[in-house]
Amino acid sequence: MSNQHQILLNSIATTIADYRQGEIPVIDPNHVEKWVRQFDKFGFDENAQKVILEQMDRILKNYYISRQVAQEFVTDVLTFEAIFGSNPAKTIKNAQFLRVQTKGNSQNDLLSLTEKSLQNLYGLNFDDCDKSPVIYIYLDDCLYSGNRVRRDIDSWLSNAVEGTTLHLIFLGIHSDGYDYSRKIIQQKAQAKNIIVEFWRLHEFHNNRWKPSRFDCFWTSEISEDELVDRFVQQVNEDRQNTNKSLPSLFRPNNVPIEDNIFSSPTDRKVIESAFLKAGAYIVSLPKNPNSSMRPLGYDYLKSLGFGAILVTYRNIANNCPLALWWGDPNKAYPLNAWYPLFPRIVNEHYSNP
Repeated sequence: MSNQHQILLNSIATTIADYRQGEIPVIDPNHVEKWVRQFDKFGFDENAQKVILEQMDRILKNYYISRQVAQEFVTDVLTFEAIFGSNPAKTIKNAQFLRVQTKGNSQNDLLSLTEKSLQNLYGLNFDDCDKSPVIYIYLDDCLYSGNRVRRDIDSWLSNAVEGTTLHLIFLGIHSDGYDYSRKIIQQKAQAKNIIVEFWRLHEFHNNRWKPSRFDCFWTSEISEDELVDRFVQQVNEDRQNTNKSLPSLFRPNNVPIEDNIFSSPTDRKVIESAFLKAGAYIVSLPKNPNSSMRPLGYDYLKSLGFGAILVTYRNIANNCPLALWWGDPNKAYPLNAWYPLFPRIVNEHYSNP
């Protein structure tokens, strides 16, 4: 193993050291090495694995959300003049922090960080706020398709006071889901004279119709891989049964024009094809895979996968490539057939008290 290879293993392990801390064994360089070595079975030798590590190191350094980053973000939100005006300590007492999410715990976790910052900044708890709300705050880690926030707000909106402002705040948003959900939420809120504002730490462009910039995994065309070819054939058959006009299945040549995610088009091609081949293998393992299960991440659309890159300290979304999170070495086949970099908690529905 080269010195550079070891440096990359150390760097990735250090960046993601607090991922699910206390819930899973500590992530160390050996864990990262065990994960990346699996690509050997798909024809990605040590040089190609070095590229995979380089690209993951770059992505995680720029976009991994550690607990500290999340805490700093919510602290910034609580002092943000565009939301709370020039005297936040006063305005915040008329803010209601929404706990309306019906799936997963990302909102609860962010709210616990928020209350900690609220106490540190202003000596307040949530109980000291929201007596007569003028502002509503909805927090979540990331907006992907936009369906979750749309449903959450739709079921809550009848409780909102007319003439107030709703701030929807995310660690990350994806442009396609944002455009879709914003239109619907603003339209419904208008009926109650509620102003809707969106805020985010990171924005990822993922419009496949206008991909001059594209900030997710989206593989350029590859073939002569039996499992990839089989999956592509199935998707193309599904696409023929729809009346909708659909974007290209593979990423067109010379797209995107602007790339802030990967270090070069060549390196992008290596990691995307590695994730597609590994993902197609993973999809082939279950007897009855979920219809949204796709090599580059769960997606309702008939695609190769959503391709998300954002990972937080508390979990990874199933919209990220399967090669990053699918599998469990401690479970029976087929789950033990792939060793994940980010062991994932499955979101369950829960009832709000």
